[in-house]
Amino acid sequence: MIFDEASQISTWDAVGAIARGRQTIIVGDPKQLPPTNFFGSNHDDEDVAEYEKDMESILDEAKAAGIPVRDLRWHYRSRSESLIAFSNHHYYQGRLVTFPSPQVDDRAVKLRKIPHGVYDRGKSRTNRIEAQAVADEAVSRMRQWLTLPEEERPTLGVITFNAQQQSLILDLIDLARRNEPELEWFFSDDRIEATIVKNLENVQGDERDVILFSITFWKDAAGKVFMDFGALNRDGGERRLNVAVTRARQELIVFSGFTADHIDVARVKAAGVHDLKAFLDYAERGAVALPAQNAGSVGDYDSPFEEAVAAKLEQHGWRVAPQIGVSGFRIDIGVHHPDFAGAYLAGVECDGATYHSAATARDRDKVREQVLAGLGWNIIRVWSTDWWYDAEGCTERLHQALEKLLAESRAVQAAEATRIQAEAIHPDPEPERTQREDELSDGHLPPPFMDTLPAPADIVLPPPVSAPEPERFARAVMPATPDIETDRFYRITDFSDMIIDPDRFYDPDYSDHLRAMVNAVIATESPLRTDILYQRIARAHGWSRTGGRIRDQIDRHLRDFTRAHESSGEFIWQRGADTSFVAYRRPQGDETRRAVSEIPLAEIASVVRDNPEIFNEADPARDLARLLGVERLAAPARARLEEAIAHARPGKNAETTPSEADAKP
Repeated sequence: MIFDEASQISTWDAVGAIARGRQTIIVGDPKQLPPTNFFGSNHDDEDVAEYEKDMESILDEAKAAGIPVRDLRWHYRSRSESLIAFSNHHYYQGRLVTFPSPQVDDRAVKLRKIPHGVYDRGKSRTNRIEAQAVADEAVSRMRQWLTLPEEERPTLGVITFNAQQQSLILDLIDLARRNEPELEWFFSDDRIEATIVKNLENVQGDERDVILFSITFWKDAAGKVFMDFGALNRDGGERRLNVAVTRARQELIVFSGFTADHIDVARVKAAGVHDLKAFLDYAERGAVALPAQNAGSVGDYDSPFEEAVAAKLEQHGWRVAPQIGVSGFRIDIGVHHPDFAGAYLAGVECDGATYHSAATARDRDKVREQVLAGLGWNIIRVWSTDWWYDAEGCTERLHQALEKLLAESRAVQAAEATRIQAEAIHPDPEPERTQREDELSDGHLPPPFMDTLPAPADIVLPPPVSAPEPERFARAVMPATPDIETDRFYRITDFSDMIIDPDRFYDPDYSDHLRAMVNAVIATESPLRTDILYQRIARAHGWSRTGGRIRDQIDRHLRDFTRAHESSGEFIWQRGADTSFVAYRRPQGDETRRAVSEIPLAEIASVVRDNPEIFNEADPARDLARLLGVERLAAPARARLEEAIAHARPGKNAETTPSEADAKP
C-alpha cells in the first residue's frame, strides 16, 4: 500500500487501507499542509475558520510511532535554484540537493510592489487593486504566449491567501476571457496543466511554470496596517507559506503591498508571519538575504585540484567562478560566457569533494549530469587521474572543448541576427487590426470592461513594450521625434536583451553598450527626470546608489539630448521634442506610477488643458491631483500642480515651453 501526499491524509482515512496491505509506504512532506475537515459535512461550528481545523495526518502518526524514515533529498521541480533556495534554508535545513541555474543572476523570484492597494478588512476581504494587477499580469502573459508554438507555451497559476481574493481574480480573468476568446486555450480541459487560480488551502500538489502569488493583505481604507495574515497567524501557518512559494518551475512573482520592513514581528509571535517577513526580503533582494550565503564553500575552491584547473583556464583567458550554487550541491567551476555577462558558457566538474560525497555512482555521473543538461548547462568533466599524468594535455582538451562551445554559441547568435535582419527587410504584412486593438491603442477599454467589476482604468496593462533592439547590443537605433501624443502609457525600459556587465562599466570598450542603454531609456521614457535615468542604468547593473562617478559616466552619452530645468529638477528630452504641452502618460501599473515631482510640467499642463473645468473649481490643485490619481497632496506636490495650472491658463503663450529659459542641449 502506497500513500502519496500523506501529510494531507487523516489517520482514520488511512488505517483501513493499511490493515488490508502487507506492506505500507507513506510518502509526504511534514513541512506542507496538514489535513483539514473544513469541507466536511458533519461539523457544527460553521464560524470556525478553516485554518483552525487542522488535524494530525497519517504521516505525523507514522513518524511519532518510530517507523523508519528515509529522506528524498533531490529536488527536480525548480528550473531555477532560487525558486527553492528560501524553503531549503528555512524549512529543510539546507538538506535538499538543488541544481544551480546557468544564469549568473538567478532571480526567478521577484517582488512586485502594490503600495496603492487597499485591503477591504471585515467586508469583502479582498484587495481589488492588487487583484487587478495580478489579473492584468496573467492576461498579458497569456497574450504573449499565444505567439509561441503550442508545445512551447508555459503554464500559469495564481495563488491567493484567501478564497475571497481567489474568486475576485477569477472574475477579473473571466472578463478578459469573454473579450478575448483566444485565451480559452489556456483553460481548456484538454490541457494537462490548464491555468489555475487557487488559494493556500487547495493548491498543494499543483505546480506550474509561472506562479503569480497575491499576498492580498495590506492597509485598510483608513490607512491602518494590521499584522493579521489569516492562516499564517495560526499554528502551522508556515507550512502553508512553504506550499505557496514552492509551486513554480520557472518563475514566481509575488504581488504585495507589504515589504519586509512593514512587518513588525514584535507584534506577533506566529512563525508563519516571521517567515513571511523573511520571504518578502528574499523576494526583494535575492539570495543575499539568505544567511546561508555566508556558509559552506561558496567563493572558494573545494580542493587544490579544482584550484589548479581554474588557474590553467585563467591562463588561457577564460573568466571563471568557483562553487556555483547555494545548496549542498554546487558546480565546481563556472566558465563565464565571453559574449554574455549574465550567463555561463559551461560548467567544469572535477572529481573533488562534491563528487565523492554522492552516495552512488549513478548519483555522481548519470542523474546529476542529466538534470544539469536539462537546466541548460554544458558540462565538461576533468578527472584527477588524467590531470595527474598529463595536466597540459587535459588543459588543452578542456580549452578546445570550451572553444567549440563558444563557436557553436556564436553560430546560433549569428543565425538569429540574420533572421532578424531578413525580417526587418521583408516584414510580414501587418494583420488587420480588430476594434478592440484599436481601442486599447487609444488607451480606452472596450464597453464590457466599463460596466462590470471595474478596477481603476490606469492599471490595465497593455502588451509590454520592450526597449529598442540594439544592434548586437552595441548601438540602439533612436527613432526620430517619438509620437508622444499616441503613446498614452508610461513604461519602464526593458534591458533584458542587452549586455550588462558591472565589472566593465568604466571600461572604454563598454561605452557602446552604455550608450545603447541610455538611448533605450530616453526612447521609452522621455521626457523623464535626469536622476531617474541615472537610477535606471544603476539598478540594471545591480547598484542601489548612483554616485558621482556613475553619473559622470552616463553624462557622456547625454550630449545629443535636450536638458531642461524645472522646479522639481532637470528633465531629459529628445532633441527638438521639448514643447509646452505633451500628452499625459498613464501608468501601466503600480510599478510605473510616478510622483508629481517626476512628471514633466508639460504633461501635467496638458491634463489641465484637456479638463478646463478645473479653473472653475474651489481648489483646482485638489481636482487635478484626483485626475492624476494622487492620494495624498503634500505641500511640494501642491506647489507643482499649481505651477502647471498657471502654465495652462488660457491666454498664456503656448509657444514657450515651461522651462525654455533654462533649456540647453
